[in-house]
Amino acid sequence: MTKSLFEKVANDMLEASEKLVNGVEEGLAILFSSKKEPPQSAEKEEWDDESMTEEFLTQSSPLSGIAESVMGNILEGQQTPQTFLEHFHAFRYAITWSEPFVMGLIAFQVVMLLLTLWVSRKNQSLAPRVILMLLILGLVRLAERWNELGARHWRSFATQNYFDRRGIFVSIMLCAPLLFDSLIMMILFLREASQLLVEVKAAQIKRKQKVDKKRSKKDQ
Repeated sequence: MTKSLFEKVANDMLEASEKLVNGVEEGLAILFSSKKEPPQSAEKEEWDDESMTEEFLTQSSPLSGIAESVMGNILEGQQTPQTFLEHFHAFRYAITWSEPFVMGLIAFQVVMLLLTLWVSRKNQSLAPRVILMLLILGLVRLAERWNELGARHWRSFATQNYFDRRGIFVSIMLCAPLLFDSLIMMILFLREASQLLVEVKAAQIKRKQKVDKKRSKKDQ
């Protein structure tokens, strides 16, 4: 961005210098031609002065054009979000959180989170976890399709079009929470599996100790 800005300033400076050189050459040509030509009437001189004054007044300064282009690039760079926090605030202010569609989507994510915590309980069987995991994977897999349908029919359920080509809204509001739920499910599952492994190993050690005690008693 900085390189393109300096290149544009350099081009504007070259154009400005060319305009100034042309203006000086025209002025010198008019001056020398006025010396060679015989003096004309006062009306002609007055008309020439007025036309030259109007020409210089209407002609824009090349330096002002350079300043306007530079300021435009600076303001354009300042208006664009740069940091993660600025992008977050820009996304937050761009969404109408009070409309039913957005509130319904948030409620759906809350329900999915509660289901994730419920099926991930210690004494819960494996079948509900597998079903919920497959449901999450299916919803995430069809996210591109949801985005296309939303872009076509957004007027029927939303106040503005949240569905751009990159699918930012769908990725943040739909896919990211669902993937977070699946991550929670996997972490809790691995934790439970590790605890079961420890319990099984402890039971094996206790059984081995009992067998050793029985053998020692028989030997005595």
